[in-house]
Amino acid sequence: MLTRMGFKHVRAACVLVLSLLALPAAAFERPPQLVDQTGRTFSLTSLRGTPLVVTFVAAHCTDACPLVNAQFSRAARCLAAEHRNVRLVTITLDPENDPPRVMRALAQTFAADPRSWIVAGGSVADVHRVMREFGVMARRGRKGYADAHTTFVYFVDARGVVRKMILASTNLGAQLAQ
Repeated sequence: MLTRMGFKHVRAACVLVLSLLALPAAAFERPPQLVDQTGRTFSLTSLRGTPLVVTFVAAHCTDACPLVNAQFSRAARCLAAEHRNVRLVTITLDPENDPPRVMRALAQTFAADPRSWIVAGGSVADVHRVMREFGVMARRGRKGYADAHTTFVYFVDARGVVRKMILASTNLGAQLAQ
């Protein structure tokens, strides 16, 4: 027989167990890990505290991606010159073909300073998870590359909330510098 005091403890333990069971499985998962151009592993949650401008590109793309990269490069220089507290983040949307070493080469091509512009890859599973979180779509073409894909730019506040989403366009640089 439980004493009144014992029953309170059992009831409290049951409430605790039930509340843990009610948490979504994602609450226990580690955030997706990405690898920047310096080889450092990070998660997007580790960048909280600083506003972010995030986009997804494919290193082999010859259509919109090089334009987005060039505009991010220009915006990075403008933001640095103005000492703005904003970080640019470019993530591959084709991790099967763009491992971190390929993204590192892309960062070098566009002179991406990792203090202001992170260019990242990562494991296929982690990159696809980040893509799902942002709603990024990519479809494989005949050569196995993610040839057809979305070209959005996401403005994320310091708390990690997406505040604005725009299509990459020719005036992207001006919009990023605002």
